[in-house]
Amino acid sequence: MFCFSAAAQKADTLEVVLPNVQVEALRSATTERSAPFAISTLQRSASDVALQPGLSLRSTLQGIAGLTINDRGHSALGERFLIRGMGWRSAFGVRGIQVVLDGIPLTLPDGQGSLDIVDPAFIRRAEIVRGPSSTFWGNGSGGVLMLSTDAFQDSTRIGIRGMGGSYGLQQGSVDAAVPLGKHRFYGYASSIKSAGYRDYSESRFTRAALTAKFNMGPRTQLRVVSGFAVQDSESPGALTVAQVAENPRAADTRNVNALAGKESTQVQAGATIYHQTGIGMLSVTAYALTRQLDNPLSYAYIDLKRKVAGARVQLQKNGQNAGWGIGVDAGFQDDDRLNFNNVNGQAGPNVELDQKEEVRNLSAFVFGQINLFPALTATAGLRADAIDFTLSDHLPGHESLSGDRSFSALSPSVGLAFRVGEGLLFVNYSTAFETPTTTELVNQPSGSSGLNSEVGAQHTTGFEAGARGQAGRSSFDVAVFRMMVTDQLQPFQDAGGRTYYQNAGETKHIGIEIALLTQFSRVFSLQSTYTMSQYQFDRGELRDLRLPGIPVHHLFLGLRAVKGGVYGQLATDFVSSTFAENDNTAPNTGYSIVDINVGYTKLYVGGAHIQPFVKASNVFDRDYVGSMVVNAFGGRYFEPSPGRTFQFGVSMSF
Repeated sequence: MFCFSAAAQKADTLEVVLPNVQVEALRSATTERSAPFAISTLQRSASDVALQPGLSLRSTLQGIAGLTINDRGHSALGERFLIRGMGWRSAFGVRGIQVVLDGIPLTLPDGQGSLDIVDPAFIRRAEIVRGPSSTFWGNGSGGVLMLSTDAFQDSTRIGIRGMGGSYGLQQGSVDAAVPLGKHRFYGYASSIKSAGYRDYSESRFTRAALTAKFNMGPRTQLRVVSGFAVQDSESPGALTVAQVAENPRAADTRNVNALAGKESTQVQAGATIYHQTGIGMLSVTAYALTRQLDNPLSYAYIDLKRKVAGARVQLQKNGQNAGWGIGVDAGFQDDDRLNFNNVNGQAGPNVELDQKEEVRNLSAFVFGQINLFPALTATAGLRADAIDFTLSDHLPGHESLSGDRSFSALSPSVGLAFRVGEGLLFVNYSTAFETPTTTELVNQPSGSSGLNSEVGAQHTTGFEAGARGQAGRSSFDVAVFRMMVTDQLQPFQDAGGRTYYQNAGETKHIGIEIALLTQFSRVFSLQSTYTMSQYQFDRGELRDLRLPGIPVHHLFLGLRAVKGGVYGQLATDFVSSTFAENDNTAPNTGYSIVDINVGYTKLYVGGAHIQPFVKASNVFDRDYVGSMVVNAFGGRYFEPSPGRTFQFGVSMSF
């Protein structure tokens, strides 16, 4: 719920505010002052965007209670996201969390998300719903992460940035905000390459996006977004504890021999029209994306062509004492999957899989909010989802393996919010469901084609209570929660490194989240967040054992100073020990990391505003493992993180 605000012409001003704006991630009339849910809002100032390297979402979104992001130390698999333990099983990409960028869902109809197209350096705003959210977003919504690059301006601005750093880092970007009459345009493009901290971890990214806002009249607005990303990354794989001790920068020899990695191209576009009708605000969204993935792995060469399209229609009425909304969502996913044998990083002559995987999702939802008393608000919602998976096997003789799977779910939520002065007390009950993704359904332990009929959806119920608000020069946010997950989806691997999934009993998630932002003076502010998590198996032979990959304690402290044009931030991240597998016999030692970021905001040359910066990460050069492949075969769990690194650059705007 923290929002930093700093204007470019007033770089010495840093205000703590609790904005009374609608929380878009909740898809309702709820504002942060009245929402009976645990939510966090991050607003990045102009100085943050200009003076922070923004190489990962972990660094960009650092310090949000309840949100854990593991940086794998390389780009091939993407960062690992967890909200209250949801997403812990992710071997690549994002699972269990709904991610939306500029109004376009990056979580697909099957529940899988890929964030390759997100450039962390250009994120201006983030909203995080820290709990089950299927009432609003459906499949794979154990939490919500909504990201925005919105940087529209009323005057033309052009920005250029160059950056270099440790391990061969080179980055260049350009962005521009252009007004044309009553319409607004914003776009950016960036290119980044790095040799990587570990052996065989070189990566290259090129990204670009264009957004536009057209004011069509006093009651109508059209927003259009588009973007693309091209990636070429090597994958060093995970290591055993002995390999980490011998050389944490080493790569798994299997990955090197197979030239494992990822080449991908993603293009997406969408549009939303808002129209104020006589009975409420009508919004209609349509979007589409395509993705080409060439993915050599130790056990196969995967060629995946993906097409996704979706639409959302919502009618919403915001009244002084009550509000309501209804809507429908539809999504279609079409994957053409070819698996070949891997021959020196190229597709071999043997076709091992040739199949089309289709997912169709149709849902409807309704929500309402009413003021029972002047200070007491009740909110309730209900969503119905129907999801169909269809597989068509094109290998000769495999036609009988074609088939389909269907899933359905009802997702209710209800909450109460009580306003006390500048604060808010809330209680909430919410739910989530999560189907296996197409990858999780087609990866069968037998190695055969077809859809795995033995793995099903998991379901989550959550209770939470909390308080947030403002007291003097401080903002605070406290939440306690208890969640139960039934038919928990769990990963396991074979000797070749291929990951499979099964449903395994129940898990219990209990925790507390505390966040405090204090503005000591016009110069200094301190952001502190703490998350305590007790996530355990609740039944069977694993009962009372901890879920792997999730720390019990996570503490962040961020001291910021802005004075005389000098911008500085000192950040400390403390993460307690974790386990790498279900049996809790392979521990990963906890760690504490210190980062320093310094920049200057008051250098002007002619008509250019020049802002140099430097960042030192892991200042004390600690050896640590920041991410793991849970339940990996042969003890290859650990993905070592970089030692001390430096990034330095300069941002210029005109």
